[in-house]
Amino acid sequence: MMRASGFVCKQCGNCCINLYDAYQHSVDQSDVDLWQDNARDDILAWVDPIHIGNGRYVYDVWINPKTNDDVSRCPWLRKLPGKDEYICRIHDVKPRVCREYPKSKVHAKRTGCKGFTG
Repeated sequence: MMRASGFVCKQCGNCCINLYDAYQHSVDQSDVDLWQDNARDDILAWVDPIHIGNGRYVYDVWINPKTNDDVSRCPWLRKLPGKDEYICRIHDVKPRVCREYPKSKVHAKRTGCKGFTG
């Protein structure tokens, strides 16, 4: 799946703040492989691998490594000082669900995304 045509990120942060999947979801093996290949132990510390049998795993993400609790928002989102803009601190290796956001204009509107004009 690719992101919707005509989308231009405005760094409003609404996707990361309002989209449940941005901070409480699972990722697939390709995301984990990306983080391992890039030696991103800082990200992997927030991943909880769950063995589901036959050598297969699902990976719950954004589990606080200090408390083992789910977080209430993405730990990688940061507000820029003095601005109404946000940045993703793992933009170059963010999960597929984030890379593919939004899937449609309707999807974007549901989260308050400002990335479409008109």
